[in-house]
Amino acid sequence: MTGTLFRNELRMVFRDTRTVLIAVVAPLVLFPLFIFITNFVEERESARLDSATYEFAVTGERSAWADDIVRTALNLDTAGLAIAPASFDRVMTQNADSLLEAGDLHVLVVGRDAVPGDSVAADVPVLELRFRASSDFSRNARNRMEERLLAVRTQLRDSVFQAAGFPVALDEVVVFESDNVASAEKEAGSFLGGVLVPFLILLMLSGGSIVAADSISGEKERGTLETLLTTASSRRDIVNAKLGAIMAVGLAVGLVNIANIGVYIGLGILDLPETLRIGIGVDTLLILLLLTIPLVVMVGAALLLLSGVSNSYKEYQIYFLPLFLVFLLPSMAAFLPGVELSSAIAFVPISGLAVATRALLMGDWHWIWGAIALGSTGAAGWLLLQRTEAALSNERLITSAGADEVEFRGGAALFPREVLTWFVGFWVVFFVVSLWFGEALGVRGQVLVNLWVIFLGGSILLIRRYGLDVRETLQLYAPHWRAWPAVIIGAPSALVLAIGLFGLVNRYLFPVPESLLESFGQSLTADISLWQLIIFVTIMPGVLEEIAFRGVLLSGLRKHLKKPWLAVLVSAAIFGVFHVSLFRIVPTAFLGVVLALVVVRTGSIFPAMLWHFLNNFLAVVPQEMGWIVIDQMEGVGTVWYALAVVGATASWLMMANRSGQLPPEPAGRPTKP
Repeated sequence: MTGTLFRNELRMVFRDTRTVLIAVVAPLVLFPLFIFITNFVEERESARLDSATYEFAVTGERSAWADDIVRTALNLDTAGLAIAPASFDRVMTQNADSLLEAGDLHVLVVGRDAVPGDSVAADVPVLELRFRASSDFSRNARNRMEERLLAVRTQLRDSVFQAAGFPVALDEVVVFESDNVASAEKEAGSFLGGVLVPFLILLMLSGGSIVAADSISGEKERGTLETLLTTASSRRDIVNAKLGAIMAVGLAVGLVNIANIGVYIGLGILDLPETLRIGIGVDTLLILLLLTIPLVVMVGAALLLLSGVSNSYKEYQIYFLPLFLVFLLPSMAAFLPGVELSSAIAFVPISGLAVATRALLMGDWHWIWGAIALGSTGAAGWLLLQRTEAALSNERLITSAGADEVEFRGGAALFPREVLTWFVGFWVVFFVVSLWFGEALGVRGQVLVNLWVIFLGGSILLIRRYGLDVRETLQLYAPHWRAWPAVIIGAPSALVLAIGLFGLVNRYLFPVPESLLESFGQSLTADISLWQLIIFVTIMPGVLEEIAFRGVLLSGLRKHLKKPWLAVLVSAAIFGVFHVSLFRIVPTAFLGVVLALVVVRTGSIFPAMLWHFLNNFLAVVPQEMGWIVIDQMEGVGTVWYALAVVGATASWLMMANRSGQLPPEPAGRPTKP
């Protein structure tokens, strides 16, 4: 019976022109089109940059000296030197900076005296090149001018040595050569391997989404699913047939794209751009196909489950964007600096597969780590598949007529079922604001928007919409007096443990360059005074994030999931994801677990607020004041970790709710008629 239903579903898929276009036609056309366009753009851009005449101006307090250097550089004989050809035209102007900003000037040469911060002696003049990084012409003008200026500096330095009677020939002192140990083929493999998995996921989600939306949510809306359920087909047969149709689309996407790679790259039918010139054999293509199968299973199961929980096309479309981001963001792991296959990243679903694909196409494939990456994503796909089959056996999900008592009651009774959906929406808004407006808003602006508008505003919206009891939802109860000294002991102890956890994550899971950490720290404290830092980074998050995550979210999850430990883990994971940066997710989720346990243990949100404040205060203020330097795990020895474990244990034992017993799970209150 499953086979009959599956064939019927496939016929419906092939009749849908949109699915065929996305799953089959688009990959067949896009890949060769990408090759043609890339070649055309590279050749055209190279010709434009080589034939362009770059306009420059000379200014500054040492402009006369700078003008002599530039004139010498432009008249330099470049024969035998690795200097790209270029034509320069000087512009005489008094407002060179404004012309550069307006795009009427490609590069500005500034001759000036040294200032504090320059890496030269105070009496040494400085030659500064100003350009616009957003312009290809300006960047190339700067690079080609710099090549000539450096060559002149080398000649001037050599002449000084020779005039002083340097005892040996200069070319006998040291020979400097630059050799790129990564071959062009490895660089091409890194590029293709990085983009392949996100591209496959994009097409799988786009093509499979059309089938999934029509499979259950669409049939609910049309009222045709109930007719199918009255036949002799079992529900499992129906679910498996629809799942098979969605997975067939994903498999078609994988097969067509891998075939494209084999034909166009492996056989070299077309003239390839530098970014695609790699050697690919049949064994590589077979491994790529094997790596694709877990993605097909995960995408298919997730899309069908999404269709099952949606009651209409419109509702499905609302949920699709968060699901799209959940799949796409981990697939970008191959672009993270320092991430290698032979690390803990192989155990992360999707991310491990993306890194494994890059390693395969770079020629750095390792069977053991590749099998781990394949297994982790395969296991996640299998678990999601089991969850989908179990969930769609629920009458309420697979039919539109199965509304239960909770849906009729609505209000506070419906809140636990919908709280996750709301927080997914909050995350999308949070992510878009951070991505598009984060730099413009700055630290203070982001704190105000995220904490006051999204977290506090969203919490108030949910409380009012579902008629929730504010005191019960936010756990606004007085804790036992022992909770306060427990927080004082526990907060610094947990922070030390979090530092150690971050060190492990940074070493084995998501290696983060030191420059990135320094840049993050500088962006957090730049142009902000100490008292503002305390308000915006310690007090506000300590109060407003607790209201949203350990108040509204945790309350809804405890009622919905029934098991407090599961609600703690889910709320902590969501708290970590809201902090966006990959290197912050695990340590922040750890803090989320601790704070949620504080609320569950004490029966009050107030100790969690104090704990959150102390955690942020101790993590930021002492470093800002220069009292201590927390540098990952360095400087924190075994003794400190032992003391932290003792402190955390003592804190846990001291905590208890008002009655001295663990608080019961919140039961909610009935909605008023």
